[in-house]
Amino acid sequence: MEKVSNRFVKTERLCSKTIIQEIFEKGSVLYLHPLKIYYKLNEGSLNRILITVPKRLHKRAVDRNLLKRRIREAYRLNKGQISTGPFVDINMVYISGDLLKFKQINKKIYDVLAKIKKSIAVAEKSVAVAAIPAIPAAD
Repeated sequence: MEKVSNRFVKTERLCSKTIIQEIFEKGSVLYLHPLKIYYKLNEGSLNRILITVPKRLHKRAVDRNLLKRRIREAYRLNKGQISTGPFVDINMVYISGDLLKFKQINKKIYDVLAKIKKSIAVAEKSVAVAAIPAIPAAD
């Protein structure tokens, strides 16, 4: 079994405006307070992530950067859950006005990644079942 690197490298960051727009338009949405997650399968060989903290909710840049660092670290520690299998592009939007502690954010990221993994598995299973041709009934 291949060991997953705990590093958060630049190639794991989602930067392309067209891909980000595509996630919003064609991707799935998942709510788990304080996060709103947009995700979509990609054809690449790794998961990519974008972390957003709206200025409307957190006026001070120090607070926005703190939350982004906490979310990034929580993702880095828990990304092993979704590192195998189909790869996804994820946009995590922090929608709470409160500054949560790292332990709380870490728990939420763990739960979010588990839900994403589960929904992808269900989607793959339904696609696989749909691909099986129906056997005509014998009379």
